[in-house]
Amino acid sequence: MVGFIGPDGVGKSSLLGLIAGVRKIQGGMLEVLGGDMRGSRHRTAVCPRIAYMPQGLGRNLYLTLSVFENVDFFGRLFGQGPEEREGRINELLSSTGLAPFRDRPAGKLSGGMKQKLGLCCALIHDPDLLILDEPTTGVDPLSRRQFWELIERIRARREGMSLLVATAYMDEADRFELLVAMDSGRVLSTGSPSELKSQTGTRTLEEAFIQLLPEEKRRGHRVLTIPPRDEREGKPAIEAKGLTKRFGQFVAVDHVSFKIQRGEIFGFLGSNGCGKTTTMKMLTGLLPATKGEAWLFSRSVDAGDLSIRKRVGFMSQAFSLYSELTVRQNLELHARLYHLPKDEIPKRVSELIARFSLKEHENDLAAGLPLGIRQRLSLAVAVIHGPEILILDEPTSGV
Repeated sequence: MVGFIGPDGVGKSSLLGLIAGVRKIQGGMLEVLGGDMRGSRHRTAVCPRIAYMPQGLGRNLYLTLSVFENVDFFGRLFGQGPEEREGRINELLSSTGLAPFRDRPAGKLSGGMKQKLGLCCALIHDPDLLILDEPTTGVDPLSRRQFWELIERIRARREGMSLLVATAYMDEADRFELLVAMDSGRVLSTGSPSELKSQTGTRTLEEAFIQLLPEEKRRGHRVLTIPPRDEREGKPAIEAKGLTKRFGQFVAVDHVSFKIQRGEIFGFLGSNGCGKTTTMKMLTGLLPATKGEAWLFSRSVDAGDLSIRKRVGFMSQAFSLYSELTVRQNLELHARLYHLPKDEIPKRVSELIARFSLKEHENDLAAGLPLGIRQRLSLAVAVIHGPEILILDEPTSGV
């Protein structure tokens, strides 16, 4: 099992795409499963032996099809007959725990379940090479653990299968047999996790990777320290009492109450689907509560109260960006939406572009940004108006 590690935009996904045969090689030579991938004849012959799961929750799925229909569709693509297909689907759905959900539309699955279904679709034809591009991005810790336990069981049954993985999580990378550390499209070093740590004289894989970076990139790195909060009590910045949200018969948030003081860093911890995002949306007024009440700065939450909304910055889990606009245009638009004075907008936008290291992407469309850069831009958009409360919904997921 080989892992590719490095920040967003260093070339991990591009390299995996070349290996999988979904990207065109522009220079050099690449040999996969005994042949040169530059030749169309070998690519055509070898691709049925490769399974490729692209980055992003459910990217290889058809969200309107059911769990069964998705896997069945991929089985048909690989020319499997009805009996072979049915047996293979039942085996995969049982091993991934998806059998009880075989009739559920893929779009209605949690993030962890989507990734398990994506893995089923990738494995339907029993490949010799499995390529996973950040398969647990955006998945909660419990689902991540279950995903890798599933991979280990699959590897135990299919010892000859090779596995290539790009990951943003160093704890995941620690379990791989060989690592390829990348930066700016180049390989920094290769070796087992223990070899990379020994080579750099560090205790953790994260520290080892930082030490492998060029000196100019290491220069700005420092350990994050959070100063203690002033404990003087006052009126809370946020208060919720009995906050409840129902969708039909389903209770997403059930009588939640809490207070958040000014200057406090308050975290919501839980698995996918437990109600974190729903609670945050109720606090911002984006979603009306079924029952209970919430207050911001002692005023009842009201989606139409612009004076309160101007005091809050919200970074959505689903990205509050306009994909057809550039980085600068996104910032300018949100500055206008928050009614910043027209003559102050250019200065404020330039300030945030510099602060969030977005200069080299300033004129790039948001749709084409690497995930980590998109997250940075989403955060810059959330603070464009200088809010007093910042609400971040899984801001570092997959980064």
